[in-house]
Amino acid sequence: MNIDEANALYYDPGSKAAQSAVSLADNFDDFLTMLTTQLQNQDPLNPTDSNEFTSQLVSFTQVEQSISTNQNLEALIQLQSISQQNNEATVLLSYLGRSVGTDLNIAKLENEEANWNLDFGSSPDTITYDIYDSNGVKVHTETSDTSQSSGEHVFSWDGRLSNDGQAPEGAYYLVVNAETSGGNQVDVSYSFKGVATKIETVNGQPVLMVNGLPLGLGNITSVEVVGSTNDPA
Repeated sequence: MNIDEANALYYDPGSKAAQSAVSLADNFDDFLTMLTTQLQNQDPLNPTDSNEFTSQLVSFTQVEQSISTNQNLEALIQLQSISQQNNEATVLLSYLGRSVGTDLNIAKLENEEANWNLDFGSSPDTITYDIYDSNGVKVHTETSDTSQSSGEHVFSWDGRLSNDGQAPEGAYYLVVNAETSGGNQVDVSYSFKGVATKIETVNGQPVLMVNGLPLGLGNITSVEVVGSTNDPA
């Protein structure tokens, strides 16, 4: 970080502290104008009591010190955020070329195919699959009344929409509601693995691209060397 960048962090004109400083300066200018006018027009035989002016000057000084403290705190918070992002980027960089796992319910639709790895905590009898696009809009729903065994399963989607159209390629989210014949909820967990190919910035945060999908550091549950015995074929 160079000096200009550091100064930009210290004084952000859009911050609340900076806006307060501008407002204080305007009010102080108005105060000085009023004070000057009043002193010029005061009765020499009955001069204005200076105690009130002194009290107001002390108040302005206290407010100015408070604003300065807030500016310093805002700068420290920004520096801490940048430091955290740099640390995360360094960790993510070490994951490139490795098999990375996550428990997110996300998959990429590509060539009319998207697959989600599911794990049922017990055997469900009714399962509803709701698929959402990256904007949170539900694009497809399907229900299965066929009993499934507990354990790992794969749900595949060909991109067909509820209106019989074809969904564009991209990221989609699956929400599964599974129940037993008695109406009890069945726990469902999600997972997928893929090779990390590059690092990008999304909304100012570093993310790892895995199978064309962005994963933040907090979303990563496993990292393995490609070709290791624990890495599925």
